[in-house]
Order: sequence, then C-alpha cells, then structure tokens
Amino acid sequence: MATFALIAHWLACIWYAIGNAERPGLPHKIGWLDHLANATRQYYYSNSTGGPTLRAKYVTALYFTFSSLTSVGFGNVAPNTDVEKIFTILVMLIGSLMYASIFGNVSAIIQRLYAGTARYHTQFMRVKEFIRFHQIPNPLRQRLEEYFQHAWTYTNGIDMNMVLKGFPDCLQADICLHLNRHLVESCPAFEGASPGCLRKK
Repeated sequence: MATFALIAHWLACIWYAIGNAERPGLPHKIGWLDHLANATRQYYYSNSTGGPTLRAKYVTALYFTFSSLTSVGFGNVAPNTDVEKIFTILVMLIGSLMYASIFGNVSAIIQRLYAGTARYHTQFMRVKEFIRFHQIPNPLRQRLEEYFQHAWTYTNGIDMNMVLKGFPDCLQADICLHLNRHLVESCPAFEGASPGCLRKK
C-alpha cells in the first residue's frame, strides 16, 4: 500500500509538471491547470501568476493519478492536451501492471496458506477411499482415521524418512535425538546416559 501511494505521489508530481510546463504555450488554455483554475475561480493572470493554491494543485494531481491507477476515472479531472493524454495512457498501463503484480502475489500467498490444508484433505480422502474399497469394519476404520489425524498433527504431512534420507548418519542421529528428547528424558532407563550413547543405533 505504501509503495502504491509513493508511485501515485511521483506520478502526481509529473502530472503537475506537465500541466505547468505546457500552460504558458497553450493558445486556448485547455490544460488541466486552467480547468482547475476555472473550477476554483482562482484564475491565472497574464504573467502566469495567481491561479489555484499549491495544495489544490497537488491534491487534484494526486486525485487524478489515484483514479487513473485504479481505473476508476470519474472524468472531473481529464487530460486535454496530447502530452496529458499520452501520460494518462502510461499511468493506466502502470496501474494495470501494478494490479497484475498485486493480485499475483496475493494469490501466491493464499495458495501457500492453504497448501497444507489441501494436502491434508487429499491424504484424508485417500484414507477414506482405501477404507471404502476394502470395506474396513467400523472399529478398525475409526482407529485408522484417528491414527491418520494424530500422525498428521505430529508431522504436518511431512515424511520424516524421506527428509532425513538426504543427510549423513551422524546428522540423522542428532535430529532423531532432538525430535524424541521428551520421550528419552521421561524414560528412567536412559537416565544419566551420555549423548553419545543415545545417538547409537
């Protein structure tokens, strides 16, 4: 959001610079600054002094860039000269690219958030299909489902054997010792055992 506002600010400054640079050379005073001067009744003098306040110019320019970037475009601030129209086209293209980037990132974030849930439902449906296909009786079926849910809660669907397979044996032993530390600490048989002893297979 902050990046969007900053880009809108920069474009508003360029929009003002275009209007300010073109205004003295326009024969019929059709630029957006002259339209703003007529709307606010703060007219320019022949020596290019006067006109709307700096705040009115900036707010109007920022309003125009925001409405163009978001493709709202109410039309009360519109491009009239060729340069203004070309700049407006560029602003609309920038807005389209920004929207594509924002929606793409949001979609990727949502997919990452729900990837685990989707994996869980896929695996659980496979378990249910297995139960249905083999006609597993109710008590055993309940045990299967409970085991699956418990195992998923513990591992979050990660196959520990596949993950550990890529590591050397010494590192596998350290990881297994860390993962089972609560069980080892609560077992009297392992009380006082050295880490080297616990790491042995």
